[in-house]
Amino acid sequence: MLTTDFRTLWHDPGTPNRDRKRLLAYVIEDATLLKLPAEGITKIHIRFKGGKTETLTTLNPKSSAQQVKTPAQLVACVDQLLDHHIYAEIAAILNAQRLRPGGSARRGRSEARFTAFRVAYLVHQYALRPRYDRLRARGMLTTREAAARLGIHESTLMRWVECGLVIRHAYNAHAYLYEVPDQHVPGKHCSRWDRLVDRAAALQTARTSKSSPRTEGGVV
Repeated sequence: MLTTDFRTLWHDPGTPNRDRKRLLAYVIEDATLLKLPAEGITKIHIRFKGGKTETLTTLNPKSSAQQVKTPAQLVACVDQLLDHHIYAEIAAILNAQRLRPGGSARRGRSEARFTAFRVAYLVHQYALRPRYDRLRARGMLTTREAAARLGIHESTLMRWVECGLVIRHAYNAHAYLYEVPDQHVPGKHCSRWDRLVDRAAALQTARTSKSSPRTEGGVV
């Protein structure tokens, strides 16, 4: 009777777990669990009363620390975004892609979102290269260095940035590094008949002309 009705009794929602344990005791002689933490699995060697053996494999349950750990793919994504974005911008991009911080796995925290502080924590926790260091490696200058290179006052540098004569790159919400051009550097002078905006437009035209493809015989 047990042999023919075992499956029915096991899957019956009305069968309590204590009775399921009794059913297993009728058919299983021994079960040996072999936990393999390095592989993240547990092997279960089962010997049935009739002498048959079988091995099952199951994933180990994650610890609380593992459950909230940020996936490696997400860390790599933040690392790439640091080349072009500050923390707040990275947080907005991740949230727009419906990605969630590791802490969202905790009970009652499923609605957690990325913030600039969370992104900064990831950068520190996983020893990612800060955006400041990345910009410096690309040759960007501080405000003082850029002003000294151009031979102008720092306040003049701000005006040149506003007119597009000098490009700046943010490395946090309120600080910048500057990309000083090696060519077409604007001359330092003051004239009411040679406005800064006009000089910026002329400089942009010169840059565009130099970057456009050359033509021969009127054909590109």
